[in-house]
Amino acid sequence: MLNNHTSEHFSFLGINNQSNLTDMRCRTTFYTALGRLLMVDLGEDEDQYEQFMLPLTAAFEAVAQMFSTNSFNEQEAKRTLVGLVRDLRGIAFAFNAKTSFMMLFEWIYPSYMPILQRAIELWYHDPACTTPVLKLMAELVHNRSQRLQFDVSSPNGILLFRETSKMITMYGNRILTLGEVPKDQVYALKLKGISICFSMLKAALSGSYVNFGVFRLYGDDALDNALQTFIKLLLSIPHSDLLDYPKLSQSYYSLLEVLTQDHMNFIASLEPHVIMYILSSISEGLTALDTMVCTGCCSCLDHIVTYLFKQLSRSTKKRTTPLNQESDRFLHIMQQHPEMIQQMLSTVLNIIIFEDCRNQWSMSRPLLGLILLNEKYFSDLRNSIVNSQPPEKQQAMHLCFENLMEGIERNLLTKNRDRFTQNLSAFRREVNDSMKNSTYGVNSNDMMS
Repeated sequence: MLNNHTSEHFSFLGINNQSNLTDMRCRTTFYTALGRLLMVDLGEDEDQYEQFMLPLTAAFEAVAQMFSTNSFNEQEAKRTLVGLVRDLRGIAFAFNAKTSFMMLFEWIYPSYMPILQRAIELWYHDPACTTPVLKLMAELVHNRSQRLQFDVSSPNGILLFRETSKMITMYGNRILTLGEVPKDQVYALKLKGISICFSMLKAALSGSYVNFGVFRLYGDDALDNALQTFIKLLLSIPHSDLLDYPKLSQSYYSLLEVLTQDHMNFIASLEPHVIMYILSSISEGLTALDTMVCTGCCSCLDHIVTYLFKQLSRSTKKRTTPLNQESDRFLHIMQQHPEMIQQMLSTVLNIIIFEDCRNQWSMSRPLLGLILLNEKYFSDLRNSIVNSQPPEKQQAMHLCFENLMEGIERNLLTKNRDRFTQNLSAFRREVNDSMKNSTYGVNSNDMMS
């Protein structure tokens, strides 16, 4: 099988014009299996690897040949390319060791990357072509099992990110020219590709094989282009769609988690309406049914609140170095719109007290920062919750809140956070016990408003 994986022996590897393009999915599974078989004895044997790749090399050369002429059979080119990228994704998924993955990387880059970029440029409006190409790229940048480790003298990590940025930017800018798409086709034609781009960017940003500080240092706009395209794509999606499509939710919120953790200066530099859009999406995600989305939102909120708290602490200290422009603007925007953070404080507290909270630890992390940034609002919120209890329960509820802040200092140091998390567990138990004994329910909607 390793020596004879051609259409002559396996008819589904041919470009049969009768079958549907999506029917080629099985090829990814087939090549994952072949890739695993190959890895058993491959070691560092480059000759054996090149021998195995001969049919795929021939296919790439055929597509390159077609692209180099002005008139080519589009159907044939599409079928050859889609089959090829599905095969390659199977191999890339199987190669989860550094040695084998580097052979694949050096085979595909730089020789064949331009062909993938050209395919996106030509057929951006046809998801049957773009989805497999984007998925292959997302697999190539995924640092699975630490397989993407380049030598200290190698620029390959940065070069790989440049290609990623180029593909995201090209696809993003072109897909936005589609205009209005019917509601029943919006996922297939637009949102699925955008979702894969979000996953690709997340994998590249969190892969730990690129130092992103060098881009600005050397005037390379690859990182900036990718991030700006992300914002353009995001603003083209209504909030409701972000939560209605599970795969889009997961890829968006996991990307946002990485951005708020490592690229908060970029988030802080955005226009006010974009910041408000992102914060609204976090606020809505906090109440999502998908625990993964909800946990991701808690993490994003924690990073943002921590950043805000640090900047506020710095701005009140007499320092010789003033805040940078982005931080200053971000603080100003948040001070102009305190209701957004207050709403989230209310939501988190509401979930912890009144709902079956499955990710209490995650919820506790941003809560302390939210309280410290809005002490007056928290005090009002606490009073309204206490007063909404029947008279005989008010004292007990007041005591629960007192115990919650017992021994908590005005900082976000790890020790202080951990103490707050412990207090919160006790607080939730006490409140639940108090509520169980009460026949009087609390209208959580009143509290939210």
